[in-house]
Amino acid sequence: MKRKLRSKEIKVRRQADILDAAAEIFAKTGYHLTDVEVIADRLGVGKGTIYRYFPTKQKLFTAVMEQMMKKLAGQMASKIGSITNPIDKLKAVIRSHMEFFGNNIHLLEIFIHYRSEYKIQSKKIYLKHYARGFRGTEKLVQQCVDLGLIKKIPPRAIANLLTDIFYGILFTTFLGVSKKSFLEKGKYLEEVFINNLLL
Repeated sequence: MKRKLRSKEIKVRRQADILDAAAEIFAKTGYHLTDVEVIADRLGVGKGTIYRYFPTKQKLFTAVMEQMMKKLAGQMASKIGSITNPIDKLKAVIRSHMEFFGNNIHLLEIFIHYRSEYKIQSKKIYLKHYARGFRGTEKLVQQCVDLGLIKKIPPRAIANLLTDIFYGILFTTFLGVSKKSFLEKGKYLEEVFINNLLL
């Protein structure tokens, strides 16, 4: 039993290592120019080891995209889990997104490459994770409205606008502004957007 558990742990760790190395290389060179052997060399393993976990380069690329979205969701959950005040929780949602991409800005390259290669599939993956996060944000805004903490604007409209502004900041920052100013923009979004909703 212990051997099986140990074997599973090794497999999970190896898979995570492959995805991390692949994310870095895909972000740097793009999908077509990335050779799976380069990823294997980075990890000091044979190419067959990569294919044992991910049978094709496309499956590996898709897994990297999925991992990116799951990491973001996980970080956000850990940041807001202990917060009870809905306004503070809404601010923490903004902050956790900004911190995640501030520390993982290269992952936007993955999203852009994946979108250009697999338009339909990327949309499905993105929308699956986006819908989950959007529902959580909308529910949080509804709580704020119900408690009389913010103006009575339809929660869906607020959640949509917040998302649009966030992704606008994300991509304009990615296209040329430093990580520091990315985090600063997040602070301004939190202060200006939320403060203007408060009653």
